[in-house]
Amino acid sequence: KGGDPHRNMSDVEAETAAEGEQEAGPSSPTAPPAYESIVLSDPEPAPAVSEIENNAAAPGGNAYPSPPAQPPGARLVARVTEPVKIGDGMTAHAAYVVAVDTDMPVFRLPKLSVQRRFSDFTWLRDKLRATFPGIILYPLPDKVVTTSPFNPEFLEHRRAGLDLFLRKTCEHPALRESIDLVAFLQDEHGASLGSAASPWYQRGAAGTALAAADSWWQQITTATESFVAGAGTESLLMEEDPKYLEATEYLLLLEERLRRAVRSSDDVVGAVNAGGIIVESFAENARVLGDCEEKGAKVLLGDAAGGLGQAFRQVGAAAQTLRAPAETQARRLADAFRAPLKRGLALVQAAKEAIDARTDALLKLQTARARCEQKRAKYEAAAGGGSNGVNGAAGAPPPVAPAPPPTLGSTWMSSLSSITKGAFGGAAQPSIEELQKESESAATAKDVAQSRYDALKDRMTTELPRLHGELERELNAAFACAAECFKDLAASQAAAWESVVPGCSDVEPVAPPPLPEKGTDGATDGRVKALWTQYVGGSTTNGGG
Repeated sequence: KGGDPHRNMSDVEAETAAEGEQEAGPSSPTAPPAYESIVLSDPEPAPAVSEIENNAAAPGGNAYPSPPAQPPGARLVARVTEPVKIGDGMTAHAAYVVAVDTDMPVFRLPKLSVQRRFSDFTWLRDKLRATFPGIILYPLPDKVVTTSPFNPEFLEHRRAGLDLFLRKTCEHPALRESIDLVAFLQDEHGASLGSAASPWYQRGAAGTALAAADSWWQQITTATESFVAGAGTESLLMEEDPKYLEATEYLLLLEERLRRAVRSSDDVVGAVNAGGIIVESFAENARVLGDCEEKGAKVLLGDAAGGLGQAFRQVGAAAQTLRAPAETQARRLADAFRAPLKRGLALVQAAKEAIDARTDALLKLQTARARCEQKRAKYEAAAGGGSNGVNGAAGAPPPVAPAPPPTLGSTWMSSLSSITKGAFGGAAQPSIEELQKESESAATAKDVAQSRYDALKDRMTTELPRLHGELERELNAAFACAAECFKDLAASQAAAWESVVPGCSDVEPVAPPPLPEKGTDGATDGRVKALWTQYVGGSTTNGGG
């Protein structure tokens, strides 16, 4: 908006919210979804899990409020441009220039440029994953350890991956509204990203190790609580939507097939490049053989001889012209065939994050239900006993019964609990008021868990078809490019040999074999194609993918 570029974020948001109310009004139309061509069902947006609630619940959540709703058609384009080297010696690191072009009023200027490190992108993705569970985020490029961190080829590969992640994030109708994304794109000094203000033990290798330990401990805690409450794999499968389970099975099958396709694409690129090298070696040998034959023929037969040597050299010259097309097509296959397959595999693996989040939400919901039922039953039993005079008129806790001696058939845990209670006299029984509060708190926790799970279900009803459409476009384009590469390579080979043997390429094209209706494993192919249609509750608009 101009003015002081160092104004507080809350001031900017307050001004833009007031302007939005004056301009948009209460009846302004909503922006069309960015993925309208592939979203097969359009559920209502889930209101249960708000960004503020997630930030408050998540450890280390930021203190920014949610940004104001943007007007329809707001433009947000962010690109990761050239990498730059910052610092020297041991403190040197690479940063990437992020250029922003937008008309969203939450930004202080329509055109911005900031520098971001790879760790800043990791911070953004982690924030978005915690704030928007169920949304499938584009993966970041692999974090690899290299002895040449400033190698131009390495930096360009990473820049392209970061640019793809940021472009897809800004295109998403929900993610583009995130205040974390706004801070990432316009905070010049990166103070709001949490990296500069975090203590040393939360950065670098120490931070990674502590985060892994914390995640492991949370998983152990969740598993223990779920086991005690009786929630597990069987209860999850019984309650989950069967069509959703089939869709997840399709994803697992697709992941395995994409992994094999990636390995095969490595072989294809290597074979095309190796073919060019072999043909180049053949060309050199044919040229040497032609020179030798021509010299020998002239010695034996006179100056008029040497026609066979010239033919050898002509074949060698034709073969030599095939080296450059093979190298070109190998590079093209690597960029437009193998790379999309790898991106598709990474995208499917990223979708498993959303699947894991939904599984965890359902597990916590079942645990909350069981705990709520236990607290309610305990409160009702105590309230019923109090009406009969067990707790007295003043609601005093009942006397503690002596702990029974451990029996032979009891477990070691129950024996240890009985011995401990007997030795220390047991804990004081809670009053009816305390039991009532615990019951109400458990009911509230159950409602929150239910709302979170319902929000995840609503989001994934849209996200999974969006993922399928994204994969369909990527993979169709990849295989179409592969067909074009082999067509161009065959054309260059035909032209080269046509110069040696005219008419050798005038043959009837071979008709391609028909596509099989079923795969080698029976009806699996036909079944998995129908899973997505069943899950979204209708027929696909693109022929089933």
